[in-house]
Amino acid sequence: KREVNGMLALKHPSVLKFEGFSSSDFSGDPRPVIVMEFAARNSVQHHINLERASQAGPWDDTKKLICIYGLASGMKYLHSNNMIHRDLKPENILLTDKFLPKIADFGLAKQIHSNNDSMTTESEFGFKGTKNYCSPAIFLENIYSKASDVYAFAMTVYAIMTTETPFEGLKPKEIKRRVIKDQRPQI
Repeated sequence: KREVNGMLALKHPSVLKFEGFSSSDFSGDPRPVIVMEFAARNSVQHHINLERASQAGPWDDTKKLICIYGLASGMKYLHSNNMIHRDLKPENILLTDKFLPKIADFGLAKQIHSNNDSMTTESEFGFKGTKNYCSPAIFLENIYSKASDVYAFAMTVYAIMTTETPFEGLKPKEIKRRVIKDQRPQI
């Protein structure tokens, strides 16, 4: 419900468009279905993987920069509407047939309320997101904010430009230790 309600209000060229919702699937079984805009070129992570395998095709530096700019514009839009994504990463950025980015997967997104007494940006049920893209505030205080989205954006830019996953191959505890000690991957 939260994902559908959050997506209903979002209208930006860099945010995957919500098309509809059904409480039952296409077979009539009681499984919710969310219908979204079609993104023909798969995810940014897919193209990073192709580039790693020397099969980048049309995913070049110009398309990467266009993707980064579109992603920044989409995140600015979300934040100006008091929405935090909480799981920004290459897997959650889809690409159109023209390689334009679409921010997707709002399952962990959260609306920031104007009444500070009525809510907190702390997660009610513990850790959310992907550790490789999480900010120090998430590891230290379990606080999700616009700043933590900006950190995830920076780690996503790192992945796009280097084709490397931040802190790849490290165990979650080691990722946490490095992030808390302000150790960042270098481009």
